[in-house]
Amino acid sequence: MCESNVYLKENGTETLIMENVAAITPAGDNRFVLKGLLGEQKQVSGIIENINLMGHKIILKAV
Repeated sequence: MCESNVYLKENGTETLIMENVAAITPAGDNRFVLKGLLGEQKQVSGIIENINLMGHKIILKAV
C-alpha cells in the first residue's frame, strides 16, 4: 500500500494527526485537506517540511 502517516511538527515535537492518508490536496493559505482510504477527511494548517515516501511519513510544520 502507498498510504502515509501525517504528522504536525510544533515546537520541535511531531504529533500524529492522521494515519493511512491516501491523498493530500492544497486548500489555500497553508491549509491542506487530508483524505484517508475510507473517505475520511481532515483539514490542517501548516507547511510541508518533509515527505518521506519510502518511510510513508509526511511532516507538516505548524504556522
